[in-house]
Amino acid sequence: MPSPTESGAGATSPRRTGAVFTALAGVLTAGIILMIQAGGLVSNPLYAADLIWPAYLGLLAAGVLLSVRTRVWRSPAVWLFLLFWIVLGAWMPYALDVAPHTRLAEREAVGLGYCAALSVAVLLAGGRAGLRWWRIGWLLGLLLVGGVGVWELVTGDHLWVTPERPFPFRGRVAVATYINPNNFGIVLLSMIVALLAWRATARDRRVRIALVAAAVGAGLLVLASQSRAAVLGLVLVLALEMARVVAARPGLVRDAVTRHLRLTVTALVVVALAVISTFVVPALATRNPILRMIQDAMQPETGQSDLLRVALIRVSLRYLAESGYLGTGAGSFEPIMWNDPNSGIAIDANLHNAFFELLSQYGVVVGAALALVPTLLLVVAWRSRLSARLRPQVAIVRTEMLGHLLVFVALGFTASSSLALPVWWLMLANACACAAALRDRTHGRGTDRGLRDDVDRQAAQSTRLAGAFTPRGRTVPAGEPTARRTPGASRTR
Repeated sequence: MPSPTESGAGATSPRRTGAVFTALAGVLTAGIILMIQAGGLVSNPLYAADLIWPAYLGLLAAGVLLSVRTRVWRSPAVWLFLLFWIVLGAWMPYALDVAPHTRLAEREAVGLGYCAALSVAVLLAGGRAGLRWWRIGWLLGLLLVGGVGVWELVTGDHLWVTPERPFPFRGRVAVATYINPNNFGIVLLSMIVALLAWRATARDRRVRIALVAAAVGAGLLVLASQSRAAVLGLVLVLALEMARVVAARPGLVRDAVTRHLRLTVTALVVVALAVISTFVVPALATRNPILRMIQDAMQPETGQSDLLRVALIRVSLRYLAESGYLGTGAGSFEPIMWNDPNSGIAIDANLHNAFFELLSQYGVVVGAALALVPTLLLVVAWRSRLSARLRPQVAIVRTEMLGHLLVFVALGFTASSSLALPVWWLMLANACACAAALRDRTHGRGTDRGLRDDVDRQAAQSTRLAGAFTPRGRTVPAGEPTARRTPGASRTR
């Protein structure tokens, strides 16, 4: 018969092994996120050495192995994310067969293969490691691309610019490793979402201050990107976070204003004057990125660009209908449009909408498979709304999930072509990881019955507390309010 010491050591060993594997999964999660943010700084050397597929498939294998026999596989969001890639992979032979341009089709198929390997690997590894490691990865990514962005603003130089490929944007605009300022500004929003969620869960005041400073720095880089979509997204992300804070503390804003009315009014006046001065003082106005965005938005070229996006979407839907709703083939939109005299598009342009690009090229089957994922995330957000009011941790993860989903949609509608961008799929994978974490935090109670369980548990606790102060021998009738007597209170009615 084993001794108690041997028995305890035997029970501790599996836990230690599990902790080691969880830590490895965390390092893998943060590493993949950082690698995706690095973009060509990592992928170009791997491609040159002909190691990109072995590296990505190795990461995928590691993610699968680390997720074996874990709670990751219990999440419907994870399964639907995997289902999309399975459906796309099964449909790809047909998409390659009907594609009019073989080289473009194969290039897009390979790019989607990279996205599939990296996004599935990070989702499986991150599902085991926990959301903290996702947030660490986004912070590391911010330090990397933020440093590149600051270097661009200070020096005016940019990565991967050659005499044959000059920088296509005017002025000092930050694009970091994303080639395009729209992409850079919107990706920064996912970093802000992660930092705000981390800040909400952090207990150390110094950590919270550092995370707020990092989020503010990311916000300034969003403005420096001069992307209208990114600035609008920043407003929506901050609105989501403010809604969470106000819902958690309904009287917070009112009490703060009431107690510090003069200070609040003074602060608002100072901020308003500072903002106005950046628009009217010439020395400041020349450096105001928001003013430059407003001026650009008022140019005729901007309105024509927005109308062009609408026209491109209409053309893509016509191509979809002409294909029998089965799709025109991988990487086919541009070559078909170039050779279509009735397109009404006079310039060479990408579709600038990843959702319609996927739908028109791969058909309604693949499009429906993708639509199931954000639809499920919205269902999870709706069903967890009551639980979020009762449990702050649920509210934090729910807001984080909605934030990443919002940024995923924003990049899909804004980038010239985000379909084969790994960072786009990383955002959706992070939202799915949040949905899985919500399921874990409610022990699978994502249904209405589960929400009622949360309410019933709160009511039971209140009833027990009230019962502890009910006089002996007296039964409190149903519906009669109970109150704790204060010491020295009169017992007379």
